[in-house]
Amino acid sequence: MEELFASAVRDLEAGRLAEAEEKFYRHLVAHPQDAMAHNKLGVIRAQQHDYAAAKELFAKALALDSRCVHALNNLGNIAREEGDLEAAKSCYLKAIAIDPDYSVPHNNLAVVYKQQNKYADFVRELKLARRLELRAKLNPERKTLRQALADLWRRR
Repeated sequence: MEELFASAVRDLEAGRLAEAEEKFYRHLVAHPQDAMAHNKLGVIRAQQHDYAAAKELFAKALALDSRCVHALNNLGNIAREEGDLEAAKSCYLKAIAIDPDYSVPHNNLAVVYKQQNKYADFVRELKLARRLELRAKLNPERKTLRQALADLWRRR
């Protein structure tokens, strides 16, 4: 990851939105096709409650990378924030279809199910999200059992 992008991410995580925004735009000068940079700019706009601009940036990220699950998840968050639970659910389900092991849309889908009083679905998605989070902590490289065994064998 380029240092400028990494620095912008750190600023975003620390709540320094103006600094993060400036760095993401500088990063995009050199890398205009970077879907994640557009996604991160959308996150900044969403945090500023400029949902129209955030949606445009998430759509741009998806135009550059149709498998950008982060942008799909973020579009779902805006739809949920705006009260459109069916659109939110659709975005989360699309993200899950692309990356079933990404816990965040499962968690967000659970929230939608709870708001819709679908408690069995809520519990199922919440438990799945927790299992996926634990799995990610235990296996951050997302290795299959076969890959892990092959790595162990090579180390012998």
